[in-house]
Amino acid sequence: MRNATVPALGLAFLLWTIGSCAKAPEPVAEPAAEAPPAPPPAPAKFAVQPFHRSMSEGMRASYARADEILVGLVEGVVRDKTSGLTCYVSEFRRFDKTTLAWQPRQSSVMQVSADKLRPEIIRLGEFGQLIDLDKTGICWDLYEGVRNIYLVEGQENLLFLEHLTDESGEKLTRGLIDTYPATRECRAVDVFVLMVRDLVRAQ
Repeated sequence: MRNATVPALGLAFLLWTIGSCAKAPEPVAEPAAEAPPAPPPAPAKFAVQPFHRSMSEGMRASYARADEILVGLVEGVVRDKTSGLTCYVSEFRRFDKTTLAWQPRQSSVMQVSADKLRPEIIRLGEFGQLIDLDKTGICWDLYEGVRNIYLVEGQENLLFLEHLTDESGEKLTRGLIDTYPATRECRAVDVFVLMVRDLVRAQ
């Protein structure tokens, strides 16, 4: 009887040792969900006009399509036999769609193809006279169901761009898909910021 008890005790001790040494699996903490980025601050003292609402609706559609969004000074617009209508933009800053923030201003010159969009060009000498005659038309001009798109030389313009490559997939060009004058009357940058804030609230 004594000899039968010893192996039983040994087995019980072995099982107790294994059980005490085995640790229960620790719960794996799930990574905390990252808070969505805060949109840019709302513009101060901005009275929204009816044409600003139309601008905002157009910007919303262009925002979804754009590979790049920037505001910069349009130095000039030229027509070339090879590349068509091209505008040159300097002193620009990009909008980061991931962080919802404007990046620092860059002093380089960017070449943008506007041949596909074919906007109306307002030359530098025409701007003062035009803005006196029509303060809202160049902001958002809808005539008989067709929107007239303007590009103003010598002024900042808000540009929505798409990235285009050649057949080899190597040469990158920037194509204009939408533009708004960032003038004192149009307030395109402020309208854009309000549009982004509305998009964030709707998510």
